[in-house]
Amino acid sequence: MKEIKNIVRSRAQESSSAVEKLYITMRHLFNRGFYKPMGVSGETLREALLQLRPEIYGTIADEKVELNGLLYVIERLPVGIEECRFINLTSDEGYSKSHFKAIVPPKRRRNCYRIDDEQMNVEITRGRSDIYDILTHLTFIFIESHKIKSRVLLDESGEVSRDWLKLEQAILQPKKLIQADKEKAISHAANILGRTFAEVSDIYD
Repeated sequence: MKEIKNIVRSRAQESSSAVEKLYITMRHLFNRGFYKPMGVSGETLREALLQLRPEIYGTIADEKVELNGLLYVIERLPVGIEECRFINLTSDEGYSKSHFKAIVPPKRRRNCYRIDDEQMNVEITRGRSDIYDILTHLTFIFIESHKIKSRVLLDESGEVSRDWLKLEQAILQPKKLIQADKEKAISHAANILGRTFAEVSDIYD
């Protein structure tokens, strides 16, 4: 019984330490005004998130890609944000009166604007809680993307796996996929994600 208590206390201490790291790092980012996922701050955020392992991000610490966590995050971030190298968190700067079309995530009422191929602007309406929300979501996506990269890239020259090439072919098809082709694509995606065919099918549906 005593041993169990020690384990629980240790996990609680780890979580407390991770929360403190997240808080300090984000305060630092507020003051600095920018964030690089591959920089020192980005590494600290990744380590803290992996240590904290929030329930909404599921099995973030596992080698397999966390499907439910990705679905949760995707529904709360604007479509296309994963393609952008530059993400600006702004107040309401009047984009609603411009030609830019607002992109509103399905599960978050916030206006986002795709400025160009590389940049997405996200309007912050709830202050720091919004910023915490977005930064942790982006950090989670970054962690999961590296899991995928490790399964797809075969070497430093950029050669990719057969599964990736087959999935790319399916995605680039101009016509709607028939059921058989759809299931082939899901099979390749499952190999890339390290998940079963059934798990990926459930998420897809």
